[in-house]
Amino acid sequence: MPAQPYPILEIDATIDGTFRTGRFEMRKASVDEAIRTGPLVDNGFSQVLSAISEIVDDVELDGITVNNGAGQRIWDIDFEINTGPNDGQWGYTSDDTVLNAASATGGDRYQKTQVLLNYLEKGQPDSMTPARLIYGGYAPGGIFEADHADVYIEDPGGEVRRDQSSSVPGSLTCVRTLDLSQPVSATERTG
Repeated sequence: MPAQPYPILEIDATIDGTFRTGRFEMRKASVDEAIRTGPLVDNGFSQVLSAISEIVDDVELDGITVNNGAGQRIWDIDFEINTGPNDGQWGYTSDDTVLNAASATGGDRYQKTQVLLNYLEKGQPDSMTPARLIYGGYAPGGIFEADHADVYIEDPGGEVRRDQSSSVPGSLTCVRTLDLSQPVSATERTG
């Protein structure tokens, strides 16, 4: 069994003038993990290819890859947001009586969806301010040295369906990233 069986996403953001860390416990989630590989550039980037062609002959028809065997680690997460506190913490506090733009642990599906999107919008997770994914071996007591993975978020969304009164299906992709706000060691730079 993994150290952390469901994904927990932590996002830092300034909401209504106060710095907060939102914690989103996705207890009803399915996670697909993968390594995203692909070319560094394609033939459409003529300026990049032009610069490279000064160093390497016959680059016009060849793709260019760097470290293609070990690309970006990704987690595709499909989750369900439910009304009430049974989902775990949803925002900066686990107190289910707090309901505002930064926390909705005891809120309904609409409020919880809005709080998550608010953190994603205001926190803008990227390499300078990564979100933290706590899942599987990337957790306290997990098999990896780090107790989380620094990530940025792609394609977040939720579908509020009128015919379902208590849940919102949502999805997002977490992509592992280097935290550039911290000093980077030579080991982290190379692998």
